[in-house]
Amino acid sequence: MNNDNYNNLIDPEKYEVFILRCPANVPFVFAIHPWFVCNEKGKISRYEVLFRANNDENWGHLHLNRFSPFSGIEIFPFSERWLWHGQLLKKVEGEMAKKMIEFIKISKENYPYLKRYSLCGTNSNTYVQWVLAHFAEIGTTLPWNAFGKNAK
Repeated sequence: MNNDNYNNLIDPEKYEVFILRCPANVPFVFAIHPWFVCNEKGKISRYEVLFRANNDENWGHLHLNRFSPFSGIEIFPFSERWLWHGQLLKKVEGEMAKKMIEFIKISKENYPYLKRYSLCGTNSNTYVQWVLAHFAEIGTTLPWNAFGKNAK
């Protein structure tokens, strides 16, 4: 689904969290890369952990709005000309979405692996699963090919 189709899903009157995924960069396309898109009544933000550190060292590997909300990451590392398409895993609305957004917004202060990134260890999957573990009531976990989702 392209960005335009996802943008039609956004309700500017609601709190919504979209959990998305795309394939990882080549050559690791068998794995996934997940991220969050948060809608605070029309204010859209994208949160994700990337292998490259953020230019603001206080954010470590966590990025805010590095890519457009519903686009995937680069197919080839450092080549923003070609991006994967995002795939929706889950949409959360209402009060639960509002709580998730508040939690995600402060994750740069309490995510334990902010300054660490490893293909086989703590990575984007670890971050998303860490957030999801704090909201078990939404009943979502990452799929088997979210390598690093259980890293510690």
